[in-house]
Amino acid sequence: MSGSGNGGFSGIRICPRCGKPVWSIEGKRRGSKIYYYAVHRNILPNGRVKFTYCYLGPRYYTYVKKTHQDYDIDFKGAIEELEGFPRASSYLSELAVALKRQVQAGTLPARKALELANAIERLAGLAGELRQYAEEKAKEEEAKAMAGGEEQ
Repeated sequence: MSGSGNGGFSGIRICPRCGKPVWSIEGKRRGSKIYYYAVHRNILPNGRVKFTYCYLGPRYYTYVKKTHQDYDIDFKGAIEELEGFPRASSYLSELAVALKRQVQAGTLPARKALELANAIERLAGLAGELRQYAEEKAKEEEAKAMAGGEEQ
Protein backbone atom coordinates (compact mmCIF):
# COMPACT_ATOMS: atom_id res chain seq x y z
CA MET A 1 0.00 0.00 0.00
CA SER A 2 2.33 2.69 -1.10
CA GLY A 3 2.37 5.40 -3.67
CA SER A 4 5.04 7.25 -5.49
CA GLY A 5 5.58 10.73 -6.81
CA ASN A 6 2.98 12.82 -5.11
CA GLY A 7 0.93 9.91 -3.80
CA GLY A 8 -1.41 9.77 -6.77
CA PHE A 9 -2.79 13.22 -6.07
CA SER A 10 -2.67 16.14 -8.44
CA GLY A 11 -0.76 19.15 -7.21
CA ILE A 12 1.39 19.42 -4.13
CA ARG A 13 -0.15 18.14 -0.92
CA ILE A 14 0.93 19.56 2.41
CA CYS A 15 1.20 17.28 5.42
CA PRO A 16 -1.43 18.12 8.06
CA ARG A 17 0.99 16.99 10.77
CA CYS A 18 4.23 18.83 9.96
CA GLY A 19 3.40 21.22 7.11
CA LYS A 20 5.99 19.76 4.69
CA PRO A 21 5.20 18.66 1.12
CA VAL A 22 4.07 15.04 0.87
CA TRP A 23 5.92 12.84 -1.60
CA SER A 24 3.59 9.84 -1.21
CA ILE A 25 1.14 8.10 1.10
CA GLU A 26 1.67 4.66 2.58
CA GLY A 27 -0.92 2.48 4.21
CA LYS A 28 0.20 -0.21 6.62
CA ARG A 29 -2.19 -2.99 7.57
CA ARG A 30 -2.37 -4.00 11.24
CA GLY A 31 -4.97 -6.72 11.66
CA SER A 32 -8.15 -5.54 9.96
CA LYS A 33 -7.21 -1.84 10.00
CA ILE A 34 -5.06 0.25 7.69
CA TYR A 35 -3.01 3.07 9.21
CA TYR A 36 -1.77 5.82 6.92
CA TYR A 37 1.54 7.69 6.81
CA ALA A 38 2.64 10.74 4.83
CA VAL A 39 6.03 10.11 3.26
CA HIS A 40 8.45 13.02 2.93
CA ARG A 41 11.40 12.76 0.55
CA ASN A 42 14.47 14.74 1.57
CA ILE A 43 17.66 15.13 -0.47
CA LEU A 44 20.66 15.26 1.84
CA PRO A 45 23.73 17.45 1.13
CA ASN A 46 25.63 14.34 0.01
CA GLY A 47 22.94 13.63 -2.62
CA ARG A 48 21.42 10.67 -0.83
CA VAL A 49 17.68 10.46 -0.32
CA LYS A 50 16.17 10.16 3.13
CA PHE A 51 12.51 9.40 3.74
CA THR A 52 10.67 10.54 6.84
CA TYR A 53 7.14 9.61 7.85
CA CYS A 54 4.26 11.36 9.61
CA TYR A 55 1.49 9.27 11.12
CA LEU A 56 -1.92 10.20 9.71
CA GLY A 57 -3.94 7.55 11.53
CA PRO A 58 -6.67 5.31 10.17
CA ARG A 59 -9.34 6.68 7.85
CA TYR A 60 -11.93 6.39 10.66
CA TYR A 61 -11.53 5.97 14.41
CA THR A 62 -14.15 3.33 15.18
CA TYR A 63 -13.33 2.95 18.88
CA VAL A 64 -13.72 6.67 19.54
CA LYS A 65 -17.09 6.65 17.82
CA LYS A 66 -18.31 3.99 20.26
CA THR A 67 -17.68 6.35 23.18
CA HIS A 68 -19.51 9.24 21.47
CA GLN A 69 -22.59 7.44 20.13
CA ASP A 70 -24.97 10.19 21.23
CA TYR A 71 -23.39 12.51 18.63
CA ASP A 72 -23.19 10.01 15.73
CA ILE A 73 -19.95 11.55 14.43
CA ASP A 74 -17.43 9.67 12.30
CA PHE A 75 -14.06 10.63 13.77
CA LYS A 76 -11.52 10.71 10.97
CA GLY A 77 -7.76 10.42 10.64
CA ALA A 78 -5.54 13.13 9.18
CA ILE A 79 -5.56 11.24 5.87
CA GLU A 80 -8.92 12.94 5.26
CA GLU A 81 -7.31 16.40 5.53
CA LEU A 82 -4.63 15.40 3.06
CA GLU A 83 -7.30 14.26 0.59
CA GLY A 84 -9.05 17.62 0.83
CA PHE A 85 -11.84 16.83 3.29
CA PRO A 86 -11.55 19.20 6.27
CA ARG A 87 -12.37 17.24 9.40
CA ALA A 88 -13.45 20.21 11.51
CA SER A 89 -16.21 21.30 9.13
CA SER A 90 -17.34 17.68 8.78
CA TYR A 91 -17.50 17.30 12.57
CA LEU A 92 -19.51 20.52 12.96
CA SER A 93 -21.96 19.50 10.24
CA GLU A 94 -22.44 16.03 11.71
CA LEU A 95 -22.83 17.50 15.19
CA ALA A 96 -25.49 19.93 13.95
CA VAL A 97 -27.51 17.05 12.50
CA ALA A 98 -27.17 15.02 15.73
CA LEU A 99 -28.17 17.95 17.94
CA LYS A 100 -31.19 18.76 15.78
CA ARG A 101 -32.25 15.11 16.05
CA GLN A 102 -31.88 15.18 19.86
CA VAL A 103 -33.85 18.43 20.17
CA GLN A 104 -36.66 17.08 17.98
CA ALA A 105 -36.74 13.86 20.01
CA GLY A 106 -36.67 15.79 23.29
CA THR A 107 -33.64 13.83 24.55
CA LEU A 108 -31.17 16.70 25.00
CA PRO A 109 -30.90 17.76 28.69
CA ALA A 110 -31.55 21.46 29.39
CA ARG A 111 -28.09 22.20 30.86
CA LYS A 112 -26.33 20.55 27.94
CA ALA A 113 -28.56 22.44 25.48
CA LEU A 114 -27.68 25.78 27.09
CA GLU A 115 -23.93 25.03 27.14
CA LEU A 116 -24.08 23.98 23.48
CA ALA A 117 -26.04 27.13 22.54
CA ASN A 118 -23.33 29.28 24.18
CA ALA A 119 -20.55 27.41 22.37
CA ILE A 120 -22.37 27.74 19.04
CA GLU A 121 -22.76 31.49 19.57
CA ARG A 122 -18.98 31.76 20.11
CA LEU A 123 -18.40 29.81 16.90
CA ALA A 124 -20.89 31.95 14.99
CA GLY A 125 -18.91 35.01 16.07
CA LEU A 126 -15.92 33.64 14.13
CA ALA A 127 -17.76 33.26 10.82
CA GLY A 128 -16.95 36.73 9.45
CA GLU A 129 -13.33 36.52 10.56
CA LEU A 130 -12.95 33.08 8.98
CA ARG A 131 -14.44 34.27 5.66
CA GLN A 132 -12.08 37.27 5.57
CA TYR A 133 -9.11 35.05 6.42
CA ALA A 134 -10.11 32.54 3.71
CA GLU A 135 -10.31 35.28 1.06
CA GLU A 136 -6.91 36.72 2.01
CA LYS A 137 -5.30 33.28 2.24
CA ALA A 138 -6.75 32.25 -1.15
CA LYS A 139 -5.20 35.34 -2.78
CA GLU A 140 -1.88 34.58 -1.10
CA GLU A 141 -1.97 30.95 -2.22
CA GLU A 142 -2.93 31.93 -5.78
CA ALA A 143 -0.06 34.41 -5.95
CA LYS A 144 2.33 31.78 -4.64
CA ALA A 145 1.09 29.23 -7.19
CA MET A 146 1.44 31.76 -10.04
CA ALA A 147 4.99 32.59 -8.94
CA GLY A 148 5.84 28.88 -8.76
CA GLY A 149 4.39 28.29 -12.24
CA GLU A 150 6.54 31.01 -13.78
CA GLU A 151 9.71 29.39 -12.46
CA GLN A 152 9.06 26.07 -14.24
